[in-house]
Amino acid sequence: MKTGARDVIHTSIDEKEYPVRLAVKSLVRGSEKDLQGVRVEGDLEGKVPHYLTYEVTNTGKEAIPHAYEVFRNLALTGTDWAPGTQVSMSASELCQDTSPDTLAPGASYTSCGMYMVAKDVGAMSVVHTAGGGFITPAKQVASWPVGGGLATASKDMANAGDTIAVRWDAGKQNGGVLELPATLKSVKKGSPADLAKLGLKLDDEQRLRTPYYVTISYRNPGKSDLYSPLLPSSIRLLTEGGQQIGGVPAQLLDGPGITACPSQQDQTMVAPGRSVTQCSIHLTADGDAPVAVGFEDADEGDLSGWRATTS
Repeated sequence: MKTGARDVIHTSIDEKEYPVRLAVKSLVRGSEKDLQGVRVEGDLEGKVPHYLTYEVTNTGKEAIPHAYEVFRNLALTGTDWAPGTQVSMSASELCQDTSPDTLAPGASYTSCGMYMVAKDVGAMSVVHTAGGGFITPAKQVASWPVGGGLATASKDMANAGDTIAVRWDAGKQNGGVLELPATLKSVKKGSPADLAKLGLKLDDEQRLRTPYYVTISYRNPGKSDLYSPLLPSSIRLLTEGGQQIGGVPAQLLDGPGITACPSQQDQTMVAPGRSVTQCSIHLTADGDAPVAVGFEDADEGDLSGWRATTS
């Protein structure tokens, strides 16, 4: 995997921020045999341990209390786009947490953290986030890709412009779960200024984020009219940092004012056999970029999707 140091912001449990230099040293995939004699229950049963060795240096002027919390902001993203489960195994000879309670300015420590990942899932990247997190946009993202992980994660995805079937719950009265033919039209990069022009009230973090506009067309294969404004709520922008970023339908943000986000905003009801084009807006963190677009399939929890090329 790609190793090296990044200057990041550590956010403590009490929301105070500290500048640190975080270096990922290694990631080792273990085996189920490593946990022989250890009681593993619930969602962790049958999963494989992964051992992350990392170094933390306090680059600020204040001592960092509870320095072991840095691991809390680190995630291992699997090739299923889901985060591995952090576990505490301080007694393990293979991976010991040696982080101190307090880290003085200029001081460093090296420690190991463990993640449990499903046995048939590979590792895609190690990610540090400041603010936000999974699905909720982070303020800052630093990532260390695992070789081949991104290709594995997107290998079963379609290309932009391809039409795939996505599962959408139209409601019992409208045919239940429908398989909608959907086509990714474009993924366009914008700037925070785009949203400011619409008169939106953005907080300090949102002003630092970069908007991406995802345009998808859908065809209604059902026998009843389809209420289209809800479709963008299932779209996830999948990023290099392993984030799943939900979007806001452009219609809710006065979409016609966004030239990069064209939509048929007046077409809220789509007749059987007809199509509609919808655009959603996704705010990404500094240091992150999209690599794919996923549609969260109804009643399955899986993502259907496309590899993304940004324009």
